Amino acid sequence: MPEQRNAARVALVAPFGLRPKGTTVARVLPIGRVLAGLGAAVQVIVPPWDDRGRAGDCWQQDGLQIVHTRAPGGPFEAGVILSDLARRVADFRPDVVHAFKPIGYSGAIAFWLAIRGADHRGPRLIVDTDDLEGPAGWAGRRKLGLSGWVRGQQELRVLRTVSRVTVASQWLAEYAMKLGHPSTHVFYLPNGHNETPEGAAEVYGAQASSNGGGGVSLLWYTRFTETTTNRAASLFVPLLRDDEALRLAVIGEEIAEGARAALGAAFTAGDVAYQIDWLGYQPQGIERYLARHSGRVVAVYPMDDDAVNRARCPSKVPQLMALGVPIVAEAVGEVARYLAGFEDPCLVTPNDMLAFRSKVRALASEGQLRRSLADRLRIAAERWTWKSTAAHLLNWYLGAPDDSTHS
Repeated sequence: MPEQRNAARVALVAPFGLRPKGTTVARVLPIGRVLAGLGAAVQVIVPPWDDRGRAGDCWQQDGLQIVHTRAPGGPFEAGVILSDLARRVADFRPDVVHAFKPIGYSGAIAFWLAIRGADHRGPRLIVDTDDLEGPAGWAGRRKLGLSGWVRGQQELRVLRTVSRVTVASQWLAEYAMKLGHPSTHVFYLPNGHNETPEGAAEVYGAQASSNGGGGVSLLWYTRFTETTTNRAASLFVPLLRDDEALRLAVIGEEIAEGARAALGAAFTAGDVAYQIDWLGYQPQGIERYLARHSGRVVAVYPMDDDAVNRARCPSKVPQLMALGVPIVAEAVGEVARYLAGFEDPCLVTPNDMLAFRSKVRALASEGQLRRSLADRLRIAAERWTWKSTAAHLLNWYLGAPDDSTHS
C-alpha cells in the first residue's frame, strides 16, 4: 500500500450504467469526486448493460477517469462485461478496488478478487452496500422469485467473503456485523448531497423570505418506490380534498413500470386528479420548481416501515434540506437520522397518517414556521455534504482500520 495518500490509485466499480438507475450518478461519482479532491487517482469502471448508448465510452470529468465496458448483447454479453471489468481493473493497477453493490457484475468482480486474495497479494478490496437486495429486501418486494433468491445468495456470499464493507445506513452496518464483520471493517458512508452551487443561494433563499401562507404546493420527490399506491393515496387524497387550492407536484420517474399510472388512477378515484402536477424528472428540475414557488413549498416523504426502507439511504432528504425546503417525513431508517433535531415539525411515527397530515397542514398554513424551518434545515444539511460524509474514506482505505464504524 502507498505511504502517502496522494499516491493512492482507486478503482470504483459501478453496478450499472449512468442511467436510468441512480446509484452510479448519485453515489459512485460523488464519492469519486471527493477521493479525487483528496489527491487520489480515481478510475470509475462502468458496466453499461442498462445504458448501452455509452458502451465503450471513456472520458475525464471532475478529476475522474470514467470508462465503460462493452455491452454487445447476445448470449455472451455477461462474459464480455465481466472480462472487460477484470481487464480494466488489472490495467489500472489500483491500490484499492471499491465495488458498489454485492450483486450483479460488481458483486461478481468483488467475489473473484476476494477469492484470489486481493487484500494480501494485490489491491485492498472493499464492497459497498446501499440496499438490502435479497428476498428479505428488494427481491422480495419486487417478487423476483428464483432470480431474487439467486440475488440474495450472491449478496450474502460476497458480503461474507470480502473483508471490508462500506454501508449507506446504520441498519446495513448492523447487518454487516451480524454477518461477521468487526466494526473496524465497516465504514458508515451515508448518501450526501452536492453543495449548493455558488450564486444559487438567492434562488433557494427565497424559500426563507416569502410572505404569507396561501397558495402552498406540496412537493413529492420520488421514484414511486418509497411507499405503496394505497398508502400514498391515503395520505394525499384527504389533504387535497380538504383544500382545493392545494396542489401536489410529483417530481420523479417511475422505476417499476405502471407505478405512476396506478397512482394516477387512485387520484382520479379520489376526485383530486385536477390538483396534481406531474413534472417528471430533469436535472435542476427541483431548483427551477423552487424558484417559481418561492417560500410556498412543503415537501412530503412517506416511507413504508419495512426492511427495504430501513436499509436504504434516501439522498433526496439531505438534498431537500440543503435547498431549504420544509419537509414532513415518516421516521424510518436514515430519514430519522438526517432529520434528527427536527422531530416536532418534520417527523412522524411510521403509519400515523393523521399526524402526517396534521404536520403538513401546519407547515402549509404558517409562513413563519416555514421560513424559520428552511433556515435551520439548510444549516443542518452542511453535515451531509459529500465532502463531509466521505471525508475520512481515503484514510480508512489505506490504513489498518482501528476505530469503530464511522459516523
